[in-house]
Amino acid sequence: MAQCYRPVKESFHLVECITIVVFLRECGPVSTLRPLETVVISHARAVRLADVVALADGATVVMDDDVRRALTRTADAAARIAETTPTYGRSTGVGANRQTTVTDSADHGRRLVRSHATDAGEALPPRVVRALIATRLAQLSRAGSGIAPEIVEALASSLDRADEMEIGSIGSIGTGDLAALAALALHLAGERRSGADPVADPVDWGVESALPFLSSSALTVGRAILATDELRRLDRAGRVVFALAAAALRANPSAFSAAAADAAAAPQVREVAAEVRALVGAGEDPARIQDPYALRVYPISQAALLTALDRLDSQLVRLLNAAQENPVFDADAMSVTHHGGFFQAQLALDLDAATLSVAQSATNSHALLRLTNEPSYTGLRPFLAQGSAGASGLMMLEYTAASALAEIRSAANPATLGTIALSRATEEDASFATQGAVQLERAVASYRVILSSQALAVARLLVQLDPALSPALVEAATLVRGLQPDQEDQDLRGPLAAASALLDRLGSPR
Repeated sequence: MAQCYRPVKESFHLVECITIVVFLRECGPVSTLRPLETVVISHARAVRLADVVALADGATVVMDDDVRRALTRTADAAARIAETTPTYGRSTGVGANRQTTVTDSADHGRRLVRSHATDAGEALPPRVVRALIATRLAQLSRAGSGIAPEIVEALASSLDRADEMEIGSIGSIGTGDLAALAALALHLAGERRSGADPVADPVDWGVESALPFLSSSALTVGRAILATDELRRLDRAGRVVFALAAAALRANPSAFSAAAADAAAAPQVREVAAEVRALVGAGEDPARIQDPYALRVYPISQAALLTALDRLDSQLVRLLNAAQENPVFDADAMSVTHHGGFFQAQLALDLDAATLSVAQSATNSHALLRLTNEPSYTGLRPFLAQGSAGASGLMMLEYTAASALAEIRSAANPATLGTIALSRATEEDASFATQGAVQLERAVASYRVILSSQALAVARLLVQLDPALSPALVEAATLVRGLQPDQEDQDLRGPLAAASALLDRLGSPR
């Protein structure tokens, strides 16, 4: 991944647009262009969502000595407990076989891993595999699984080989990512080859570590972390693009006032409205007494998105730092607990809420795109066209953005409405949190298209209207103007790709 951390140039004219398009083609969408770092996993502090993103983007990991000590202590305790207490997955089979006593414990771990490696579908991108590994490392470091410490060390070392691992994207339903983790386990064992070279020090999956390794929703959690990270970045970038549009269209600033925010009586509207005011500034005399919804309710729709994201991120942090394995061991109490904590009902609901909030925000963004194309609001030609009469200008941006909006609305169908019975009805329901994470990914990708379309339209507005801007918007306006210096009818794929890359820059934390 090192080749993907190239500096972004200061302006976005033709050469720079080509650079961005090549970057996206070679490296794919990434979170931000930040330097590599080292993430330390320790009992001294909770693992952060940003740590998982950093590891997914190529950072290195260091496991603190306190983690190994805790892992060793719990592994020893688990071994002693399992000698006298029936223990799911160690002395018994799993699923509907939970009542069956294991008679061949020497080979039970290997058979468990092999039989559960039933992943299917397209292979996960390397960045998602690294997020899976990072999430599982964080969870296992809580030392409740009883897993052998050397397994955790082997997992940490595997981050360097993530781009060689083939793990299918299908196989989970929100009750543990068993198939994906079993596939990862086979890579660690060298049974699924990671590249041309054999795996150094392949893992031998014993009965004490196989089920503890598999018992997690690490893939679902990791994917959700990457999706929320990107969504927050798009929201920050969208705030800048909206402010530029509001300034160019001479929006009535009263909709962004503290009084208007109080009238909304909803969380975080005050904060969003304050951010918009800080960007837009005093502005010119408003063009209208009351603006269309696309301008007037922006603080409300974006505050709803942020509220959903905060709730989702809080749950992800809890899951990232929880020993959720079934069973879970307590070395102090010398006890083992069998439970259903892996049933990700809360995560599934929070994922659905986040995707629904994206759908609401995207609807408003598409409405703003229509306004920028409308002469009665801009005083310009339809679709901000330039050149000969009948030029189409940005007409088709509305269609592309509408297609993206339709994809978001499809993804927003709540995953939690589903149910199923499996393993001879031993498991008679599922949270479908995994599907919720996939649907959020789809929604975020399409939301990026809508905001990129909006940014491209704002670029034309700025060039054609040259509005007065607050100092807070001057630098961003320079970058946005450069998206399309030539405004004659043209192939818009390149400018849209450049706008997409610019969103990451505009949305990077200040």
